[in-house]
Amino acid sequence: MAILVTGACGFIGAWTVRRLLELGEKVVLTDASEDLSRLRHVVEDAGKLPFVKGDIVEEGFIEDIVRRYGVDAIIHLAAFQIPQCRADPVRGALVNVVGTLRVFEAARKNRESVRRVVYASSAAVFGPPELYGSGPVQVNVPLRPTTHYGAYKVCNELTANAYWHESGIPSIGLRPQVVYGYGRDVGVTSDATRAIKAAIARRSYRIRFGGMIDMQYVEDVAHLFAASAIRDLDGARVYNVRGDVISVAKLIDLIEEEVGVRGLLTFEDKPLPIPADLDDSETIRDLGPLKKTSAKEGIARTAEFFRGLLSRGELDISDLT
Repeated sequence: MAILVTGACGFIGAWTVRRLLELGEKVVLTDASEDLSRLRHVVEDAGKLPFVKGDIVEEGFIEDIVRRYGVDAIIHLAAFQIPQCRADPVRGALVNVVGTLRVFEAARKNRESVRRVVYASSAAVFGPPELYGSGPVQVNVPLRPTTHYGAYKVCNELTANAYWHESGIPSIGLRPQVVYGYGRDVGVTSDATRAIKAAIARRSYRIRFGGMIDMQYVEDVAHLFAASAIRDLDGARVYNVRGDVISVAKLIDLIEEEVGVRGLLTFEDKPLPIPADLDDSETIRDLGPLKKTSAKEGIARTAEFFRGLLSRGELDISDLT
């Protein structure tokens, strides 16, 4: 298959490209940025892959790529994160909502070739944990996001549903929470990755949240996006993503144990306004077997990646201020 990845220069984008190549798929990359630094660290010979720079909001941009490269499926990861959407809600909506509409329109206008769309939703579609009671939160509970970002993701899930019913375009939306690993440096939940980097660099760092979080190692999430793109499922499906549910205090303990430092990392006792305990039984049923890396192992892999960068003088600590 020829699979188009939007937001390919981003964090999950780079690792998803790597996983698709490992599976033997052909890829086409697009991003508004030409910064290939994440890709080059994650994907061998990244500069040789077909890449088209541009804005997904621009009319006809995605359609042109689909036709030019004979795209069979689209993995849509291009988006603004919570801080960007909060700072400029209108621009955030253009990128996150209109950009997603452009992707689905490209699929609709090339229905004979595009088999499905896979897109990044988010656990931010949920409301505060107290709305849902005890136990894992199911997929089809009421969605009450408290951020613009979460509201845009709800809109995208509804958009996907409309395109299935009106145009027969199959889609899969995935709802990750705290995805971590090399390259995660944007958004509030990127603090989990920054904390690992700070420990490697022997710098103090304060995580801006506390409580329970769902630690999802990026290679597991990338595998899920890749598997969704090559799996032949109909409908407009949405799946919860679940990794290793731990407290932020436990996260710091694990980082300190792995890196061998104490006292550099702290956290604010302010839980994220979304549940961490999500039910992924439907995800396992339809997309399994899943890769589920423990937080201990994922932190070790991430720390090792950062150690390599540090030894080569390539560790960027500008985001640790």
